[in-house]
Amino acid sequence: MEIHIGIDRRVPESAEVAAYYVVAEALTNTAKYARASEVRVSIEAAGTNLSLSITDDGIGGADPQEGSGLIGLIDRVEALGGKLRISSVAGSGTAGSG
Repeated sequence: MEIHIGIDRRVPESAEVAAYYVVAEALTNTAKYARASEVRVSIEAAGTNLSLSITDDGIGGADPQEGSGLIGLIDRVEALGGKLRISSVAGSGTAGSG
């Protein structure tokens, strides 16, 4: 697992909480389903905006329409005015950013 944290200050608490839940759910999903050998998490801040990227080299095929976990993350991020993008082509791992 590789983690990059490019933040040198606090961001709004709502963004911290959302980032925590997104990372926790993404890592849980990776451990349960992805069969990944590597996961990368990167967090950056610009002003009051938080940018988060999570990628793995697993089997891919994650579909937000197939379960409530990814939909819940999308809803949480959108409630704060953000966007969460998930790319998960079968056989090519999964990448999420927002």
